[in-house]
Amino acid sequence: TNICNAVDASAEKIIELAGSIRKEAEPGYEEYKTAAKVENIFRTLGLPVETKLANTGIKAVFDSGKYGPNVAVLGELDALVMPNHPEANPETGAAHACGHEMQIAALCGTAMALCSDVVRENISGRISFIAVPAEEGRSKEFDGITFMSGKAELIRRGVFDDVDMAMMTHANSQYGIAESSNGFVIKKVTFHGKAAHAGRPWNGINALSAARNALAAVDMQRDTFSDDEFIRIHGIISKGGEVVNIVPKEVELEYQLRARTAAGVKALSDMFDRCMHGAAIAFGVKVDIRTRAGYLSVNNDPDLTLIHKANLSAVCPGAEFVNMHHRPSSTDMGDLSSVMPAIHPYSGGWSGTSHGVDFHWDDEYEAFVAPAKVMAMNVIDLLYGEAEEAKKIAAHKPLFTKEEYLDYLNSMEKALSY
Repeated sequence: TNICNAVDASAEKIIELAGSIRKEAEPGYEEYKTAAKVENIFRTLGLPVETKLANTGIKAVFDSGKYGPNVAVLGELDALVMPNHPEANPETGAAHACGHEMQIAALCGTAMALCSDVVRENISGRISFIAVPAEEGRSKEFDGITFMSGKAELIRRGVFDDVDMAMMTHANSQYGIAESSNGFVIKKVTFHGKAAHAGRPWNGINALSAARNALAAVDMQRDTFSDDEFIRIHGIISKGGEVVNIVPKEVELEYQLRARTAAGVKALSDMFDRCMHGAAIAFGVKVDIRTRAGYLSVNNDPDLTLIHKANLSAVCPGAEFVNMHHRPSSTDMGDLSSVMPAIHPYSGGWSGTSHGVDFHWDDEYEAFVAPAKVMAMNVIDLLYGEAEEAKKIAAHKPLFTKEEYLDYLNSMEKALSY
């Protein structure tokens, strides 16, 4: 009750923060104004703050002074690049069509409720409040940034080395949690042919025809895909040639390949590369294939899920917490959940299509304040007293060690030329 009252006391600030972030949406690794808002709140709470983590990430730690696990509460700073969105930031072309403003507002609301002497006296361990960049991923190159995923980059940099478990919530039209999600890789492909006038095409080599042949080879294998892998292949021809009466010399593709497991993603990536290579051989062109590591499937910790579900019932009586089974969408919370116990539940109060122009909250309190209450209560349940619940969960063995995880990602990051 005391924690819920503390969140309620900050409800106006939480809602105001969410609205402010929505108006100044920024893309991944460039969330400077959003990060400044978070930093200001953490410093106002008297927390020691690390900033500029992978450009914009922020970490603040509340220490009880007593031995115990470190529980991280996360929020995602970035927005989608959607210049045609009715609320797009004219300076950045970004818009919050995925509800990340809720995550940051809930993160800060949780910190406002938990950073007190009363809480410090009654818990053991530490609480890390982490604002993470680039959940939506950025294919743009940044100096010093290795991975397109913000959480992957922070894992690489050691930001989570002292963290034992992590949690966050995601905006949605209903409450629930998924058993798994799709992982993916990004492909950027360039076919290099030979230009010629369209009236004398025998003098050229058509790079667009090679690309079309490669994509046909991919499509002709769709019936071989395992149903268990929930495979999705989608992309665009980002450059199809220069002018209509010239045989295309250079053609570029951008594709995303999704599957449920890391092994499935690897097999799909290899198949895609073979199709590109085969078309290049067939047409006598050169092809460059750049693969960027994407995300891993979410692996929600069952014990953390039970704690979250119980606290949601207390905060939102009657709310149905559904099993969403497998979601073919992707999140880099999957990466974090592969190296430590973590949860990525969905919070209600929203309507419209996620990543669509109509995605918006229906109720400010349910959308922004209630998630802060639930996460704050989760942290108290984990760290109360001698932090027995947190110690039990911290002992859960992750899917990968940090080193194994980074080895996998590095194995997917490659550039091939044929």
